[in-house]
Amino acid sequence: MKSKTNFIFLFLTSVLWINAAAQEIHIRQLEELGPYQIERYNDFPTVSQFANADIYYPKSKIQNQQFGGVAISPGFREKKENLSWWGELLASHGFAVLILDTNTLNDLPEIRAEALLAGVNVLRSEGTRKASPLVGMINPENMAVMGHSMGGGGALLAAQLYGEQLKAAIPLTSWQPDGDFSKTNIPTLAIAGEVDRIAVSDVHAFPHYLSLPGNIAKMYIEIKDGNHFIANTSTGQDRLQPNIDVHDLVGRYGIAWLKLFLDRDESYRPLVFGDMPEKDIARISRWEFLEN
Repeated sequence: MKSKTNFIFLFLTSVLWINAAAQEIHIRQLEELGPYQIERYNDFPTVSQFANADIYYPKSKIQNQQFGGVAISPGFREKKENLSWWGELLASHGFAVLILDTNTLNDLPEIRAEALLAGVNVLRSEGTRKASPLVGMINPENMAVMGHSMGGGGALLAAQLYGEQLKAAIPLTSWQPDGDFSKTNIPTLAIAGEVDRIAVSDVHAFPHYLSLPGNIAKMYIEIKDGNHFIANTSTGQDRLQPNIDVHDLVGRYGIAWLKLFLDRDESYRPLVFGDMPEKDIARISRWEFLEN
């Protein structure tokens, strides 16, 4: 009996070790460019809600494969280049991504929300436009919005106003004074910086998160010592530069969130709501979530 018990213990220990090792491999895969080659274009019919945009998409060798779409807005005085790394990363993991330039650099979050919805609709249209590189490749039901700063406020507003057309939202160091998003009905991942001096997290991102209703999946990740630009591309522009490199961490959660809630791939649930890897705990100043 003792030997049988020892065997069961060793077997279970081995299974847990294998599962942990497999998850670690999965985590590492989400911290770098994914399996798809990336293409980019900006030649599509113009719309009035934003100036122009780059569309990043995965180059698939599988016939009739369809992808979910993500529209992304930059922040105040920013351009699409300031979030370009998200386009490359997400496209390499199987998403079509439109990163837009606003009509003016000063557009308020309310205007950016309309621009984001227009971006989502452009992706849908590109899936049916005969001359589009994405014809037949877009799943029109699987759409999400993201944005930085005022673009993050825009993403939250779009999620609340147009949730029936979306599946997920990811605001990045969002800016929206007195934002109340209690009518939001889609899963929302909020990423913030502990030392953000532009959109102070205790005034913007964290209250935004707290205002989200308790019947949706939601998560708040605050990066220790992170500034307002932690989720931006490193462009060399001092004013818009991340002060620390946490692209591996925020990128991994962004991909996993979209895989779970756009693609409905439940294998990503443990990576979203499971224990945070030890290597990341020291980089987080606040972490809260509701799974639902």
